[in-house]
Amino acid sequence: MVNGANHALIATLALTAATASHVPKHRPHLAERRAKEVSLVAAKNLETKPPAFLRTAYSVCGLATTAAWTKVVFHTIRSNAPPGAMMPSSTHAVFARTSVLSAVPVIVSSFAVLAAASQETWAELGSSTCRRLNLALFAAGIGSALWVGFAPHITQIPNSDPLKSHWQPTSGATRAALIASYGATAALSGAVWASALPEEARKKPLTWPGRVADGVAKSVVSLAPANKDDPVNVKYALLATSFLFFTAMPLLAPFPFAVCPSWTGRRCSRAFPAWTLLAAANAFNLKEAAESGKLLADDACRTLSNGLKGFGATYLAAKAGAILIDPSFPVHYAIVTQVPGWQATASLMFGLTLRPDTK
Repeated sequence: MVNGANHALIATLALTAATASHVPKHRPHLAERRAKEVSLVAAKNLETKPPAFLRTAYSVCGLATTAAWTKVVFHTIRSNAPPGAMMPSSTHAVFARTSVLSAVPVIVSSFAVLAAASQETWAELGSSTCRRLNLALFAAGIGSALWVGFAPHITQIPNSDPLKSHWQPTSGATRAALIASYGATAALSGAVWASALPEEARKKPLTWPGRVADGVAKSVVSLAPANKDDPVNVKYALLATSFLFFTAMPLLAPFPFAVCPSWTGRRCSRAFPAWTLLAAANAFNLKEAAESGKLLADDACRTLSNGLKGFGATYLAAKAGAILIDPSFPVHYAIVTQVPGWQATASLMFGLTLRPDTK
């Protein structure tokens, strides 16, 4: 009896072991399956097309930002700003305005690239190129709106009694429209940047500042060209670094150093860095494109490259006109002539934008 029971128990255990041996050994855990499903859903969401109105929104914000910058330039660089202050010659204001309106090609090209990307997929808007452009436009929009808000103080003329400013009073509607134009650009760019994040990151907004900081840090340590024997790669590496430097200089350095590279004294020198920052983002995108081999084949890269060329050509034309045509040079450019070395460096940087992208 006992032996029979033992035999039955052994047979049962053997059958159980044989059955277990046919169970798959690598069956995925429930958590792993769910993670894969979430990943597939996120990928599917990024492959969907953005709403159709987004292209129009980028176009409208591009026009509004360009118009706002033009209004700021014409309002501050003119006679009677402050009252009684006259332009030393009829051409002085022309070349001063042209100098800072040279940023318009960079503004237009940046919005054009984002508007085109908005017709593709969220994955395209989430590419490193579009992420940088959106963040740069967000920063430029916020900075420009703050500049308009504090313009009477930023453009004050020191040692004037009573204290005077290059920014003359405007109607409340005009000032509100300028701030709204820049604010709309910041809001649109920031919203698209956040919407193009992976789904898991979108649900954790408190991590966004860290993502931005990590991305900026990565870009800064990647400024050097990957191939020092590639002149185009070196060109855009130098441009990205130089534009960053001449973004910081007017904001952090005192006058006369802050006059570089705009040549506009206290009128627009501290507003111009918004657009050199955007130019730096464009140059870094083109640096990466040169390293990946898509610089000449990609439509977005050609648009950004043409924007930088337009920036450089217009800027240098304004400087040549100021030196060769404006009869008030150099007497009425005293603040510029105090820093000839830095201005020569800035001119070389802008001249580099004109180098062809072919090796």
